[in-house]
Amino acid sequence: MEGRIDLAHEAEFRLGALEVRPALRQLVRDDGVEEILEPRVMQVLVALAGASGAILSRDDLTRTCWEGRVVGEDAINRVVSRLRRAAEGIGQGSFRIETITKVGYRLVRAGENAAPVPAPGSPLAKARAETRRLRLDRRAMLAGSGLAVITVGGAFAWRNWSAPKGPPADAVPLIEQARMAARQGNLDGSNQAIGLLRRVTELHPDYADGWGLLAMHYAGASQAMAPEVTAPMRSRAQEAIDRAIRLDAGNVHARFARAILEYRAGNWRRDEQLAREVLRSDPSSDIAWGWLCGVLNSVGRCREAAAAYDQIPKNYAPDPGLAYSRVITYWSADRLDDADKASDDAIALFPTHFAVWFTRFYFLMYTGRPAEALAMSHNVQQRPTGFSDENFAMLEQVAQALLTRDPQDTRRAIATAFAWAHRGAGYAENSIQFCAALGDVDTAFRIADAYYFARGFSTGDIRFERDQRVYTRQQDRRTRLLFFPSTRAMRGDPRFARLVDEIGLEHYWRETGTVPDYRRA
Repeated sequence: MEGRIDLAHEAEFRLGALEVRPALRQLVRDDGVEEILEPRVMQVLVALAGASGAILSRDDLTRTCWEGRVVGEDAINRVVSRLRRAAEGIGQGSFRIETITKVGYRLVRAGENAAPVPAPGSPLAKARAETRRLRLDRRAMLAGSGLAVITVGGAFAWRNWSAPKGPPADAVPLIEQARMAARQGNLDGSNQAIGLLRRVTELHPDYADGWGLLAMHYAGASQAMAPEVTAPMRSRAQEAIDRAIRLDAGNVHARFARAILEYRAGNWRRDEQLAREVLRSDPSSDIAWGWLCGVLNSVGRCREAAAAYDQIPKNYAPDPGLAYSRVITYWSADRLDDADKASDDAIALFPTHFAVWFTRFYFLMYTGRPAEALAMSHNVQQRPTGFSDENFAMLEQVAQALLTRDPQDTRRAIATAFAWAHRGAGYAENSIQFCAALGDVDTAFRIADAYYFARGFSTGDIRFERDQRVYTRQQDRRTRLLFFPSTRAMRGDPRFARLVDEIGLEHYWRETGTVPDYRRA
């Protein structure tokens, strides 16, 4: 295999009824239907097609498509799965990707044999037998997947929590499953994580980290769930915190759980001190790094947040929360090349995760690529689930206005964004940015007044769709969006000084002797 695949210099080629255009990342069918692939997905397609039916190992693919960086199996599996969807969808069988277990992958064009018949007992024959066995095992696993995990009510807490030190052997798989469930970033994932961690504490009532992790998820649930279930979640979180502290007075997870439980917008100094204190004793703590980056972004110190992200150890398991936050942070720090790379990596790893998908959509839309953002939304099969068609239509209206800059399109998009700001706190956060980016800072400030202070109208506490059941209460409103490039026009307006003063950010900057990035520019 040769060096890294540079899509800009790859020639177009055909796969059956498809014309593949690497430089444009397009698959174009003979009937005119087209689809845009993510950069990493197109690189892998080019590599496999260029091998002319030969098998490429995972090492071959990481060397040519990931620049030789160490990537998890999930990363390659997701890209291959994305290619298979394209082959079955727009490709209509023009090609398929064959997995040779423990060997690698090969691209099979329509009409070709799947592979030469291997000699009995050869490595390839053994690999194919293993493939068949795994397929059968997977069918058996799926047949038994109706068993449900019993959980208590809860919502997503903090996805990036450090692996506990020295867990009991039988607790390890439960903790890892809880971590994977929490990575979903939604109510169901949090419920699963809480149920699994409750099981850990039942098996090992003297294991402090088990109680600390459980406390973090209860605390997160108390912040994000409906008001009527907040009190019991807070009570359970406090009980778990107390148990962890009795077993280990300095338990890190319990300390962060208490911080989550006591979180209010404006506690930035306390939260920054907590993260830095933990990092002094444990520089590998992923929760502390994530917590610190979140605080720095919230107070407009985005360049420092980006520098902190650079220090996060590279051997952490891929996580959608960390992935999309990295994109936002680099973008806010004006490190666009790093943000582009982080965005490519995030969408290759988690192509339909809602936070990753929307982050990429907005990043493209606000960085002069609204046409690419529209192409993402038009690819219905790759949209995240749980959001209405009406929601995507609203996003497309904004992207179209940024693409055409037509006054009529702009007025229509601003009116739609203002209406959606009345439907939820998350929609209001987005609408502030939409209006600012479209040049209407007056409406952006009107929505900000409603969002932060409930003046003029109410955004409500629900974040987005009601069936998601996730809330952002008035006292917990997010401030990092005020320092995104999308809201730059607001920062140049005299009203911005009044806004940050009333929120409490001015007090924080004076108290800590720090200066936000926008005042350094």
